[in-house]
Amino acid sequence: MYEKLLIDKVLITLEVGERTCLFILLGKDGTIHRKGDGNPAHDLALQRGVSTQKHFDAFMMTVNEGVFAYSGVRRQANILGEVCRLTIIFQGPDDIDFSFRVVYGADSEGPPGELVEILINAVKITESWYQEQLSQLPEEEKKGWKFWK
Repeated sequence: MYEKLLIDKVLITLEVGERTCLFILLGKDGTIHRKGDGNPAHDLALQRGVSTQKHFDAFMMTVNEGVFAYSGVRRQANILGEVCRLTIIFQGPDDIDFSFRVVYGADSEGPPGELVEILINAVKITESWYQEQLSQLPEEEKKGWKFWK
């Protein structure tokens, strides 16, 4: 039960239909990549950087060690509304990988509470960094990149 000590990066994505509403990558080395806030109506820019504020360590402190016993893929029956996918991948050296993927409907029961908590904590811990990065962009770049530009 020391899986958390072996993890050195985490990737979290939330997709609604064909839109990636949230993308967070945190690394023990201070790497942060984030796009979006989880709302499919918001098209926010991807921000990348390195932080000395130990976002990864703060995030991992919120992760319950017991969740690693339940990694895998879960597709809920009776999907109602737009198809949603929550993916959480914890990785470490030497092929250490704990992956979670839940496929559910926007109008159905959502993912298990433990995974929702992981998602919410990742957003909260990276929010001030993300907002600071967005505030430094020119107004036209604050929205996500458009292929036609």
